[in-house]
Amino acid sequence: MTLAARVVEPPEYPLELAWADLSAYRAGNTGIDHIHSFDSGVPGHHVMVNALTHGNELCGMLVVKRLLDMGLRPRAGRLTLSFANVAAYERFAPDALDARFVDRDFNRLWNDDLLSQDHTSVEGRRALAMLPLVRTVDRLLDLHSTWHAVLPFFVLSRLPRVRLWADHLAIPARQLLLPGFRHEGYHLIDYGAFAEPEASAIGLIAECGQHFAASSAQTAWQIALRFLHVCACIDDVDAARLCPPSVAQAPIARFEIVQPVMASTDRLRLTCSYAGFVRFNAGEVAALDGERPVRAPFDGAVLLAPRPNPRAGQQAFAWGRHVLD
Repeated sequence: MTLAARVVEPPEYPLELAWADLSAYRAGNTGIDHIHSFDSGVPGHHVMVNALTHGNELCGMLVVKRLLDMGLRPRAGRLTLSFANVAAYERFAPDALDARFVDRDFNRLWNDDLLSQDHTSVEGRRALAMLPLVRTVDRLLDLHSTWHAVLPFFVLSRLPRVRLWADHLAIPARQLLLPGFRHEGYHLIDYGAFAEPEASAIGLIAECGQHFAASSAQTAWQIALRFLHVCACIDDVDAARLCPPSVAQAPIARFEIVQPVMASTDRLRLTCSYAGFVRFNAGEVAALDGERPVRAPFDGAVLLAPRPNPRAGQQAFAWGRHVLD
C-alpha cells in the first residue's frame, strides 16, 4: 500500500446542538456584558465557570445558560457565570460552522504585555473588559470543545496544586499538561495567579467532546457540576439532584506536549484517526504533508490535538508522550 493510499480525510460531524439567542443575558450584574456574579455571603472561593472562549464551542454556552436559567446560587463563596467571546458566537450559523474568533484567538492573548498592546481587536477589548473580574477569581473552569471527536480531557499547567485538583475532580480522567513553550500565546488559565508557583489559584480547561455533539453538552454539564461541588458552591444534595449518575471513573492518564508539528502545505492529512491520542513507534508515518511523510520522532510518540484542514504555517498537531508520574 502506498503512503498516499493510507491518508485519512478529516470526518464531517452533524450539528446536534442548537444555537441560542443570548441577548437576554447581556445585562449582567457586574458592569460587564454577559457576565453574572452571585455572592453567597459565606466565606469561600470565587468560582468562575466560563463559556464561549471560542465562539463555535456550544457545550459551555449551554451549561452557563442552564445554570443562569435555573437561578443557581452558591452555598459558599462567590459564583461567576460568563459568556466570553459573544461577538464570535454571534457569527455562528449552520452553513458557516467555524466562528472561533473575530480578530484573534481569545485564548492566546492572556498576558499583560500582550493585552497592553491591543486596544483595538474585538478579542483584545473583551479581555480588557473582563480583566478586573478575572483577577479576583481563584477557581476557574473554562469549558471548551474540540473539532474532532476526542475523548474528554483537562488541559492544565504543570503546577502540583493544579494537578492535584484535576486528580481529585477525576472527571475527565485524561489530562494534557501544557508545555513550557508558548509558540501560539497564553491561555486564560495561564493568566496571573493561575500560573504563579506561589499562589493558590486553580485554572482548568475542560475539553468536553466534539463541538457540535449532544454528548459534549452532557459531559460539560457533568464536569461543571463536579467542579461546583468540589468548590463547595453546591452541596451533596444539590449535586445528587442536578447531576446525572456518573460513568465509571477511568484511571488518571496524563500526557504532555513535546513539540508542535507545523504544516508546510495546505494538504496535510493524517494516516490515523483524527480523534488523537494515537501512539506511534519511532519512524512510523503519522501524516502526509503534501508528498512528504511526517514520521514519529520517538517510540511511544502520541499524536495530540489534530487541527482540521491546517494551512501552510499553521500547527497541524503536536507530538506528545504519556506521563507516568
